Amino acid sequence: MMDFFRKQIEEKRYLDTVIHILVAITLCFFFSLTFKNYDLSTIITFVFAGTFFPDLDHLLLYKKSRFYNFKSFLRWIVHSNRYRIGFELFHNFPSIILILLLLPILYIKNKLMFIFFSAFLFHLITDLILDKLVLKNIRFWRFGL
Repeated sequence: MMDFFRKQIEEKRYLDTVIHILVAITLCFFFSLTFKNYDLSTIITFVFAGTFFPDLDHLLLYKKSRFYNFKSFLRWIVHSNRYRIGFELFHNFPSIILILLLLPILYIKNKLMFIFFSAFLFHLITDLILDKLVLKNIRFWRFGL
């Protein structure tokens, strides 16, 4: 069964994106039931921001690599079969641990930031699981350059 998913992820460029969208939709549904005092558009905004923000560390690859322009870089991100080819600021175990420590405080102090960082965490965990399935190795998740 795991080989089936690994093969699908390796062969289908957009499966990673579809999985992230499904996770985001699930989080929106869960948070809309949990935090009824916030309207759905606010919850969707914070979940989207939280699931999008972790991938900003891919911009380090843009700076490090010599792409013709930003559009060619985005095309490479979407169409390549690359998986964790280098250091990424947020995709590491210390980031996951820091967010896990931060979540209880945010739940008490600021529910919207709790939603943002929960979505951030779920994005990282999803990437970690996908990396384990595809690479069968998560050595790039260690913190270090």
